Formats: sequence, structure tokens, C-alpha cells
Amino acid sequence: MRLYQTILDVIFGVWLIVLSFLILTRKSKNNLELRGHKPIKNKKRYVVFRVISASSSLSSKNLEDSIRSAVKDLSGRIWLEISDPHVIFYNPENMSGIVSTNRIGYRTVIASLPFVKTIEGAEVLIVPYRTTGSLKKAKSLIRSR
Repeated sequence: MRLYQTILDVIFGVWLIVLSFLILTRKSKNNLELRGHKPIKNKKRYVVFRVISASSSLSSKNLEDSIRSAVKDLSGRIWLEISDPHVIFYNPENMSGIVSTNRIGYRTVIASLPFVKTIEGAEVLIVPYRTTGSLKKAKSLIRSR
């Protein structure tokens, strides 16, 4: 029974590696094409978040590194490359910011935000507030808070 399970695990792992390789080596990085369907554009998504912490001296670089680490821990290196999250704006005064990702991987980024526990030795909680398709709308949401 154990040998049977090991064989199935190996077959499943090889299948996932082949599928991941095929997805990541497409000709066009911005368009995913399905046979008989229109190409799907890889549009940007902006996740507005708020940081709850006692420390107010958090840098956007350390915040981005922690978010990328949480995505990698939750979903793996492949989904980290697919979602490619970047902190493009962080306001330490009201402790809110914007993470840029794409339409394919924004759910992975949102799911991994609560897994960021510490940044620069300070305990934090990152709460996703809203997802939008335009940077202008995301910045207006931060100003209205």
C-alpha cells in the first residue's frame, strides 16, 4: 500500500511540474491563450491593505520581503513567480499601503497577507481592505481612510 501511494505521489508531482513548466514558458508573458478562446490579458490588480502594529517604523522594502515570503510559504515558489507581489506604496503615518499583483495571482496574495507575523522584529497583522483594478482608485481609498 505504501509503495502504491509513493508511485501516485511521484506521478502527481511530475504532472504538476510539467504543467507549471508549460504555463511559465509561454511565448507571450502578458497573454494566456486557450485553444478556441480569446487571449486572457494579465492585468494588474492593486490590493489596499492596513497594517496593525505597535511599531510605526516599518519600511516598504521589509514589508514587501515579508509579503513575498508569506506567499512563498503558503503557495510555493511557482505561485510567487505567477503573482509577483510588489509593495508600490506604503504610508507609515496611517499604516496603509498598496500591493501590486496580477489578475491570476491576487487571491494568493490576499490569502497570504495574514501569514505575515513579524516585520523587523515587531509583531504585525496585515489586513486586506479592498482590491481594485486601477492605481488611482487604490490611492483614493487610502486617502479616504
